[in-house]
Amino acid sequence: MKVGFVGPYSTANLGDYAMLVNNIYDLKCHNVTVFTYSQKFPKISLDLYCDKYNIEYIEPKLKDDLEWDYLNKNNNLTPMDILFCLENIEELENSIKKLDVVIVSGGGWLNHFWAKRKDKVFKIMTPLLIAQQLNKKIVFTANGIGPFDDTKEFYQYFFSYIYSAELAVRDKFTSTYYLKEVGVSENKVKYLPDDLYIINKSILNFKRNFEVKSLNYIVMEMFYPMDILQQNINKIKEFAKEIKEKYNLDIVFLPYDLVFYGLDQARYLHKNISNSELIDIESIGFLPIHDAFHIIKNAKFMLSSRYHGLVLSLAAQTPVIYRTLPTNNDMRYSYSKAVGLIRRVFDGIEIDEHKFIETDLNTTLNKISQNLNELVTYQQEKFFNRKYSDNRDYLEIDRIKYLNSI
Repeated sequence: MKVGFVGPYSTANLGDYAMLVNNIYDLKCHNVTVFTYSQKFPKISLDLYCDKYNIEYIEPKLKDDLEWDYLNKNNNLTPMDILFCLENIEELENSIKKLDVVIVSGGGWLNHFWAKRKDKVFKIMTPLLIAQQLNKKIVFTANGIGPFDDTKEFYQYFFSYIYSAELAVRDKFTSTYYLKEVGVSENKVKYLPDDLYIINKSILNFKRNFEVKSLNYIVMEMFYPMDILQQNINKIKEFAKEIKEKYNLDIVFLPYDLVFYGLDQARYLHKNISNSELIDIESIGFLPIHDAFHIIKNAKFMLSSRYHGLVLSLAAQTPVIYRTLPTNNDMRYSYSKAVGLIRRVFDGIEIDEHKFIETDLNTTLNKISQNLNELVTYQQEKFFNRKYSDNRDYLEIDRIKYLNSI
């Protein structure tokens, strides 16, 4: 079977490339074509995890003379407009003709935030538009959808064009609502766990690159601009001192990204906080999935500003606070995917999502330093609930059934 993958995993952000790796493993597909807008990623991670697989990389290339000011501001573009921007359409057609199926691997690029990055969105959309022309099977795994706002018509045309695609979303909270906005009826949509919630065991068995020295620690992933961290460094140092004195805990800084609000931030914080360790991913070039999972699983607690920090914490049954991330002063997307995940994982269990979610740095640090034991106890009770393990089993069965149907 020859499988093509399309999605927003062309950066050094763990959440994006890890979902692709996990899907390749679960699908057991060894002949893979990856459509990417930056070949370095996900190649660097696939070189580690898929070195025995036959993987080809195709980059959709856009014409040099495009008027990006006009394209980025225009939300009424049609599939024809998008395809006319493509330089190497023949290369993509020849590649897609050889495929049995094109899979849109998980992630959240179908919203109005990404519509402002049309250079990247076009490169994700064009293989799907061509696949539809060639009558190829198109399957979405667990994507997050919306909000659309003023880009609703842009996405209406897109979904109308790929009318034969099989759709799956990762939440029952807002994704189906936004799909209805763009003309997709709810009965066409399947519900799956996030593509990284249930990690293939073969991935977790890879040899580890990092070992944490401390026996008692919390993990911190700080997705913040450097100037925000510098302005708040005294507060963060006070937090580190408090959790050492009150709970005898050290801090492990775990960057999810090599360059974008990742390693530089972790190095800066480690330099300023004595009771801390740094997971320095520079020599590898990315954060390996299995290392991240084991470091989080062995932690007392995790504080993350990235959604897939929340995903891995819940998967590892490690208590966590996720700091929702505003995009252009808009919290809807970040909040929706967090609540959607929590509700899926703890379906049927009485749950207060505010025990898992916060909105700003100072409130988050205060909440953890003052109430760590209570937060740990509350969340562990939910993890130990039989319903939690049943939910996980059901979600795994649903995922495998769906992937097997491909």
